[in-house]
Amino acid sequence: MTRAKRASRSGLPRRSFLAGAGLLAAGITLEAWGPDELGVFRSSAPASRAADQTFAVGAPDGAVRLVAAPGVVDLGGRLARTWTFNGSVPGPELRVGAGQLLRVEFDNRLPVPTSIHWHGIAIRNDMDGVPGFTQAPIAPGTRFLYQFNVPNPGTYFFHPHAGVQLDRGLYGVLIVEDPVEPGRYDREAVVVLDDWTDGVGETPDKILARLLANGMDHSKVPGMDHSMGGMHHGAGMAMATATHPLGDDTGDIRYPLYLANGRQARSPATLSARPGERVRLRVVNAAADTAFRLALGGHRLTVTHADGFPVRPVTGDALLLGMGERYDALVQVDDGAFPLVAVAEGKSAQALAVVRTGRGGPAPRAGVRPNLGFSRGC
Repeated sequence: MTRAKRASRSGLPRRSFLAGAGLLAAGITLEAWGPDELGVFRSSAPASRAADQTFAVGAPDGAVRLVAAPGVVDLGGRLARTWTFNGSVPGPELRVGAGQLLRVEFDNRLPVPTSIHWHGIAIRNDMDGVPGFTQAPIAPGTRFLYQFNVPNPGTYFFHPHAGVQLDRGLYGVLIVEDPVEPGRYDREAVVVLDDWTDGVGETPDKILARLLANGMDHSKVPGMDHSMGGMHHGAGMAMATATHPLGDDTGDIRYPLYLANGRQARSPATLSARPGERVRLRVVNAAADTAFRLALGGHRLTVTHADGFPVRPVTGDALLLGMGERYDALVQVDDGAFPLVAVAEGKSAQALAVVRTGRGGPAPRAGVRPNLGFSRGC
């Protein structure tokens, strides 16, 4: 968990939109706000740059170096052979200021062509990283220099846009900092959620082949589970309700592991803070086929940003994130150790991290469940 930058911002256009299936089902509108309306959150303390070490990875001309390669990762006591960026899952956290030039020298050491897509960022088409459409695939053993001005501040992430490569370990978070950021907070933490099978169950390629063979339609096998490599194929058939807003659309695959910051619930990652601090959570759902319902035990979350952009603050007990969605939320943390739980919607499983503000107190158990409702607040 890194120390926060605290400042204020100006010049945002006003927009109104509904963000997230969980908020939509609860009838909650997230409305983007201009800076004058967000003045209550203004502050001016400078940011810390805990992610500066990311930029120390050697590359010419001040560029970040990003290497995609096979490797073995520790998913919290479970080793998996997979593909990664710079040898870790998630990959390195990149930070850049809004409007600044981002330079990333990408080295493809995979056995197949690949690319990097900058998810949610409005950039030049030839830098968008969709092979065969916006750029030629980057061949094994070659390099490509991504360089573009990043226009909008917010929480984003990057990943390949080829086959099921994202379903391995090829993803990382991109934080675009605003020099005049709205939102007063003491510390921030990035939380990346994922469903995981590579190296511990079926390969993503085998799963995709099986789904294609079944016509991508799980209704052909209602009530039937396929056990292969510790994973089950199938989904619930409930209609959408206020408590189950996705209905039966909760994903076709049940995974061996569900991860928070690259670790399974039995050996969770720890996010550290001090009692009473206001923490900004930057949450990314990098999963292939899982929506997550996120809650912090004993606390309520105030959503401030959706998919990178500021919204009218909404406070509740939990937040539902679809695949590829990013939300920023503020929380004032109490003294102790608290479970940050991400329930895999409709799959009877969950990811877990621990927010710890003091030395004492036992770690939350892997199966703990906080309040998972979500309600309108201020």
